[in-house]
Amino acid sequence: MMKHYAVFLFFFLFAFSAVCSAQTELEQPAAAQEEMTSFKLNEAVKMFPNPVQHYVNLQSGILITRVQVYSLLGQLLKDVPKNPTRIYLGDLDSGIYMIKIYSNEHHITKKLVKR
Repeated sequence: MMKHYAVFLFFFLFAFSAVCSAQTELEQPAAAQEEMTSFKLNEAVKMFPNPVQHYVNLQSGILITRVQVYSLLGQLLKDVPKNPTRIYLGDLDSGIYMIKIYSNEHHITKKLVKR
């Protein structure tokens, strides 16, 4: 009788480990694909000059659908809802800001220094 429990326990543990490894394998490619797409977007978007005084320029081979400027405290300061190539930042105080750049499906965040 004990032999049957040992066999049952062995198969139960084997099946559980197979299910866990299958779930991990399914989740990794989606996460890796998201990371790769964000990396491609990060490489495709050029932001200059940095540090900036009045205007920041954006160049991209990918369509930019929206740009948001945040303070380091997370406060939304500017929201540009169309394909911007030049954003006026002369009205912001000197400091460090985060620029969130959106494409159709993904977004990236870059650091910007304002003089």
